[in-house]
Amino acid sequence: MKDKILCFVCAVKNIERTFNTYYELQEHLYRDHDMKKDPAMDIFNKYKPAVAKTPTAEQ
Repeated sequence: MKDKILCFVCAVKNIERTFNTYYELQEHLYRDHDMKKDPAMDIFNKYKPAVAKTPTAEQ
């Protein structure tokens, strides 16, 4: 069974939006929620290259 990656911003608005990868979630946050201004995203971006290069178990 594959984990569901949910958008936390959409969840607060009672909208269930799911993504296949954390990269897709990040793109959604940037595009639809303008998260570039959120300090927490600085931490996310700091570790982004390590996450993006990690192969998934289901390939």
